[in-house]
Amino acid sequence: MKTTRALFLAACGLAFISSALPAQEQVKKEASIPLPMGKIAFVTSADFGRAGNIFVMTGNVRVMTLAHQTRDPEFVAEGRQIIYAANDPNAFGIYLYDLAQQTNTQLIPNTNDVRGPAMSPDGRRIAFYQSEENSSQIMVADVDGTHLKQLTEGPYFNWTPRWSPDGRQLLFETTRNETPATSGGGGQRDIYVMDADGKNQTNLTPNSYGHHASWSPDGKHIAYMKHGAIFTMKSDGSAKKNISRSKVRDSEPAWSPDGQWIAFTRTPEDSNAMDIWIMKSDGSEQRPVTFNEGTTSSFSPSWSKE
Repeated sequence: MKTTRALFLAACGLAFISSALPAQEQVKKEASIPLPMGKIAFVTSADFGRAGNIFVMTGNVRVMTLAHQTRDPEFVAEGRQIIYAANDPNAFGIYLYDLAQQTNTQLIPNTNDVRGPAMSPDGRRIAFYQSEENSSQIMVADVDGTHLKQLTEGPYFNWTPRWSPDGRQLLFETTRNETPATSGGGGQRDIYVMDADGKNQTNLTPNSYGHHASWSPDGKHIAYMKHGAIFTMKSDGSAKKNISRSKVRDSEPAWSPDGQWIAFTRTPEDSNAMDIWIMKSDGSEQRPVTFNEGTTSSFSPSWSKE
């Protein structure tokens, strides 16, 4: 960890790099029913698990961005930029993609072991996780890479930090409660919440399971995946409810800005394709917004009102 962090800190001392990638063809796909509001960013890949291109859908049209390939984009608070970790043959590190200018600004450069970045609501800090061979830890840093701080520790995996709407807390998932009895079939994952400084780490899914959590816009509820279905719970971990009631595999929930809708990924039974779906926050009106075939997969949705 010391060697990795030393390299990371040295890299963070570099200046920002901003570059426009060569023009690429815009890709449009008509959906049968347009999005009810705003726009959704997501990744489409030739195969789930591999990095792919970031697309942005507005209404019933999706357009491929000029961002580097990635697995985990997220809109920043104002919805005009996307933060992501590049997993591209020609680029590594954390980037900010400007939708209007179609440019990539490198925030934290030349590190191939950071993933899942999320920008704080005030735009001053980035949370992400940094991987090693047998563990990964939640980190925070200023947007220029300085003031790096590790928030979790221990010989287990911590992933997908997400800021609360007021910026005071972070959700994340962890394998710290995994035992030999729960290590098979994907292992035991729990959703934790902690203060933005790493204090008061609290398990919201004890004796349960939780994966890829997402705050509601008002901070009162959390959506997450449990055993192939989308659940919601109150922010204190109470009132857990299965809303997607799926018989397939649903994951990666992301709330709409008004809190009325949730975007998520769905993998049909006996299929190698994955699509973005949306539903009302009570689980009703479920419908797809991408229509992939073969092994093509769309995943990691993030919803913005602008």
